[in-house]
Amino acid sequence: MNKKYLIVLVSIIILIIGGYSIYRSSHPWGGRPGGPEGMEQTQFQPNEFGQTPLKPGETPPTGPGAMSVNTDRSLPTLPEGTPKGEWVTKNLGDVEVKYFSTAIAWGMTESGTDVFITLRNKGKSSVTVNFTPVESLLSQVPKWNLHFFSLVKSPVTLGPGEEKKLWYFASLDKTGENFTVKFKIWTDTSTSLEVPIIFGAIDDWFKGQETSQIYGYVKDEKGKPLSQVEVSAQMNCGRLGFRGSTDQQGRYAISVLGKEDIDAIYQGKELGCSSTDYSLTVEKDGYEYYFKEHVNPTRKNFAQADVTLVKQKESASYTLAWEKQVSEPYGFFWTKPSSDWSVFAVSEAKHEPQLGKPTNFYLFDSLGNILWKQPTENECWGIDISPDGSKVVAGCHDEKVYMVSKEGSLLWSSDMNGMTRSACFSRDGKTVLSGTVGRLSLFNAATGAKSNISWDGGWLRNCLFYLDDSGFIAGSPEIASFDSLGNEKWLQPIGEFPMFLGVDTAKNVFAAGKSRTLFSFDASGNLRWKERIPDHVVTMGAVTPNGKRIALGTVGGMVYLFDGDGNLLWKRNMGGSTTEADFVGHNAVAISDDGTRIVAGSAPGNCVIVYNDKGTTLWKKCLETKTTNDNLRLGVTNVQISSDKTKIIASYGDNYLREFIKQ
Repeated sequence: MNKKYLIVLVSIIILIIGGYSIYRSSHPWGGRPGGPEGMEQTQFQPNEFGQTPLKPGETPPTGPGAMSVNTDRSLPTLPEGTPKGEWVTKNLGDVEVKYFSTAIAWGMTESGTDVFITLRNKGKSSVTVNFTPVESLLSQVPKWNLHFFSLVKSPVTLGPGEEKKLWYFASLDKTGENFTVKFKIWTDTSTSLEVPIIFGAIDDWFKGQETSQIYGYVKDEKGKPLSQVEVSAQMNCGRLGFRGSTDQQGRYAISVLGKEDIDAIYQGKELGCSSTDYSLTVEKDGYEYYFKEHVNPTRKNFAQADVTLVKQKESASYTLAWEKQVSEPYGFFWTKPSSDWSVFAVSEAKHEPQLGKPTNFYLFDSLGNILWKQPTENECWGIDISPDGSKVVAGCHDEKVYMVSKEGSLLWSSDMNGMTRSACFSRDGKTVLSGTVGRLSLFNAATGAKSNISWDGGWLRNCLFYLDDSGFIAGSPEIASFDSLGNEKWLQPIGEFPMFLGVDTAKNVFAAGKSRTLFSFDASGNLRWKERIPDHVVTMGAVTPNGKRIALGTVGGMVYLFDGDGNLLWKRNMGGSTTEADFVGHNAVAISDDGTRIVAGSAPGNCVIVYNDKGTTLWKKCLETKTTNDNLRLGVTNVQISSDKTKIIASYGDNYLREFIKQ
């Protein structure tokens, strides 16, 4: 062969190989489905031929490294017999009523369902609109649907041209026969209007139905590719998640549902969540936790999301200082430290099923010694300690409130004539608030002198005083603010009692619970913002004194951190991206005063975990349970962290109390 032609041929071959390499490096790679229930795992496994991913509309290849997406797949459709939703508009005099006719939750794509009925006054005069109280609707709701709430109080008044929404929530955690709720709406000047909405739940996890991809590179700050790193994508409106992992070049690809499929699932109804796209998370030892919102893959445009992991800059280590176990029919439920952490008030209780047996609440010293125990006829969900540690108050299911001194003397008790689940001290320790259904009581902490307060709220489940003792907050299906004399200042419905209730120095109030929404109200009771928690019930939370950081934990095993304006800074599976999540213990979330440490406890995993403000795991301690008592609900039930971040106290469902100190 002519030497000149040989040189040209070699040059062409080099150009082809180089171009092919560039093409390969600029595309995601396919994988194969797998992983735990509710997740789809796409692992980056290129074959020897360097197979590239599909472009939209291309036929899927076969063999190792084949894509698991199908961009031509039919859009998700309702199972046969499930009614298709549609927008309905009706008129009630001058009031236009608009709603979506169904509320169907599909598998893990939605955690419960929000229903909105929009009312708009088209007239020139104000009008008052009444609607059926939620208590009267419950007879239409089957038992398989555990929670059904109204988040607006009747009636509402509409000015000319004004629009307001009625808001309902159904948990739909289980599946059962569809049911119809007939909402009744009426005004003083017209006949009533019926709004029938069909509720249901579809058990579809969308396995093997992926139609798009999220792909990219994972590298460190110097641009070095990081291999064998798991990348997770989770729907921002639900719990459905997908996973992928990086290859030797740091490339990953996650097969997911495209935006078109998500829209088809939601059918165009109004949603309570803020976005229907994905969040992306990456966790690797030695690096800060990575969280990114609003990744939006479609069938036509796969989403590229390149990740730069930052080296972890801090660590924390705690060691067990002491532990103490008692023998009771219930496990420990709360532990409340005095301001100087010299003593700890600890209650015995259990969340479902309740046993109805006698038990005790306790005072421990800083070395783990029991200073005293106070007997009760039933469990105590509400317990608090005065800031100086001189008194402990407990509100119990035996319908009593107890006040015990630091020395162990029963100072007084009060019959409440109803199951009591909350009791709290004022900041100066001189006053106590407690209550039952529809009644609040203020007590003189020293004498037990009681002043009853009538209010429109339901069963008192949570309470606290403002940081300056100018008043207090009562939490039930409504959040209500009172001045120090017990005069109601404002009241706002939140659907169901708040398992988390917090307040900051500006008197902003924060609340979340079974309605799966985090609310913030200002000092006058105006709604500042609300954020839907899309994975499950919020069981506990904590807020910094300045209100700039709010941490939450859920039954879904997720921990969240928000800023003071309601922006989600991060959320994470407390078990880690590669581990099936534990629940967050019933009361097991705390935050340091400066917001740089978030502590969470797991159930039943018996783990205490410390995160920094970026969501990075700094320390984790898991312990074996040491009981065979079937009545006990195991796991970490409550955590607290000292203001200087050097101490953590944790109570456990197997009747252990443990203190950890920073090394």
